Amino acid sequence: MILHRTCLVGLAATALLAPLAGATGAWAQDPVRGTVGLDAQVAQVCVLGAPSPGALALGQISESSGARVGRLATIANQSIQLPGTFCNYAGAALAISASPLAVTGTTTQAGFVGSVDYTCTISAWGATSATVRTSAGSTSGQGAPSTSSAPKETDLTLVVSDFATASDSQLQPGSYLALVTITLGPDAGLAASGS
Repeated sequence: MILHRTCLVGLAATALLAPLAGATGAWAQDPVRGTVGLDAQVAQVCVLGAPSPGALALGQISESSGARVGRLATIANQSIQLPGTFCNYAGAALAISASPLAVTGTTTQAGFVGSVDYTCTISAWGATSATVRTSAGSTSGQGAPSTSSAPKETDLTLVVSDFATASDSQLQPGSYLALVTITLGPDAGLAASGS
């Protein structure tokens, strides 16, 4: 019987030491490493700053007295700011299209002028200025675009200048409206959209 008890004690001691042997083996093991990849994208994007002011109120554009009464008055150059404009990729183009400043809701009478032409220019985008000159014979003028060779962020200024009529006749009375559209995006996209 004594032999039998010794075996039990030996088995019990082995059972008690077995977890320690396993733990000792884990401490001696080299670290295990795994890797996890991260995948993300940034889309090409352009943002055109909000125009300030949002519209130009030119007021009375004909002379109200003197030898030129009724004819186009001198209109000073006008500026619209487009702050915080950017494209995060190279090759983005800026283009301007514009309609003449034309009398609305009526037909221009013989001997009068119902349209005022002007030039729009933005010069801070590419190596050349984006520009367009309206024409009384066209409802929408397409200008020369300007392309930036690198990603760019800048404050743009649209200058509206050189107001003139096709002849020095008196202006048709009424309200005159025009629309200037500024397009910013991939150069190929501007050509496809007609801008």
